[in-house]
Amino acid sequence: MKELITFILLLGSFVSCSRDNTVQISGRMENGDSIVSIWVDDSIYTFSLDENNFFSGVIHMEHSGYVTMLHNSLNLYLSPGENLDIYMNALNFSGSLYFRGSLGGINSYLKEQEVAVFFDKDYYSLGEEEFVNKMKELIDEKTRLLEAKNFDESFTRLEKERIRYSIAEKVSFYPIYRQKINSDTDYRPGAAFVDFMASFPLNNDALFGSKDYRSFLLSYIYLQGMRGGGTEGNYSDGIADYVLSQITNPEIKNFLLTEIIYRHIWENNGLDGADYLLSVFRKECTDKSKVAYMEEMVAQWDRIRAGKNAPDFTVVDQRGHFISLNDFRGSYLYITVWATWCVPCKSELPYLELLQKKYCCRNIKFLTVAIDGPANVNKWKSYLNEHSVAGIHTLVDASSDFSRNYMIISVPRFILIAPDGKIISSNAPRPSGQIIQYLEALGV
Repeated sequence: MKELITFILLLGSFVSCSRDNTVQISGRMENGDSIVSIWVDDSIYTFSLDENNFFSGVIHMEHSGYVTMLHNSLNLYLSPGENLDIYMNALNFSGSLYFRGSLGGINSYLKEQEVAVFFDKDYYSLGEEEFVNKMKELIDEKTRLLEAKNFDESFTRLEKERIRYSIAEKVSFYPIYRQKINSDTDYRPGAAFVDFMASFPLNNDALFGSKDYRSFLLSYIYLQGMRGGGTEGNYSDGIADYVLSQITNPEIKNFLLTEIIYRHIWENNGLDGADYLLSVFRKECTDKSKVAYMEEMVAQWDRIRAGKNAPDFTVVDQRGHFISLNDFRGSYLYITVWATWCVPCKSELPYLELLQKKYCCRNIKFLTVAIDGPANVNKWKSYLNEHSVAGIHTLVDASSDFSRNYMIISVPRFILIAPDGKIISSNAPRPSGQIIQYLEALGV
């Protein structure tokens, strides 16, 4: 009997430990995606909605902390052994969102903090010392509001830190806005700004799940790293070096190095200038899933580097005719990728018209590819009818083979292909830029 009692106690202890390492998540999302995704400790938990838009599941956590619901990038707080019900309507996310369960009160508070307007951009017009003092006042004010809630000590302690970093993230932009708003191009951060920013540790793993902390980290390392300069004309290298010198937490380092490469590729529409970043990432990143994903992405971009065969494509013109890459064989091809909702794209079209007039008797053809998708075909046709732009105009979906094969992650985008079908540049100069000099150098 004694052995049986001992076994039962041990079993009860095991069940209790198992339960204490999980958080029960459930709820309903109307008019949204078919899944709910939550970022926890740099992993993503995905919960599918049933036919009635309900979801349910568990998240494994060793300790309490912040996580991020990826829809609208919302801070949540989860604690092992607790439960949280989430209800929302994607058509009115902030207005419809509410929480129940043992963690409902804390997360309702976080939602209130999310939608509260506490920062005015006019603060950036203040002098440095006055601005920093104002930020300290905001921290004190938000801290007092938190303490009045009488939440448990562990959450209150962590939330005080999150509040500080949420303000610090705003402070990190002060030098940029100071120069823009006050036209003060000679401004350099002084002691008040530097000392305030230096009071925030970069390796705060307890806050890693909070989007405020991650946003602060990214803003801060770009602020500091760009001062280092990196290699000539490539500030991303200096930012990577700063991360290596300052970040000791492997998980945080993995996150930052990945984000730096993502941003570099997005800004440059490709891998140009990314060799050093990639070498650092491959040497330092310890997250195998991140390494595998990055290598896959690099391979996709590598397929459209200069000198590679341009991926074939089939697009549809205004009359419903199919247009393929092979139709342009023997001529240079300049592709403009745009969208009717993209203001910078539309501002390039008059320059494209002028460019085509200049090269009307040369061995080059012009193709536009709008990524509006079939659902907006009438809007696309109407815009082209109202604005005279020569060339061949086609329409695809943002998720089409063309968009995937040419890695269209932003618009406008310009692609130049040689008469033999090889890529000259998958990120060519825009019509309002140096494209004429570029084409003249090629002898077009």
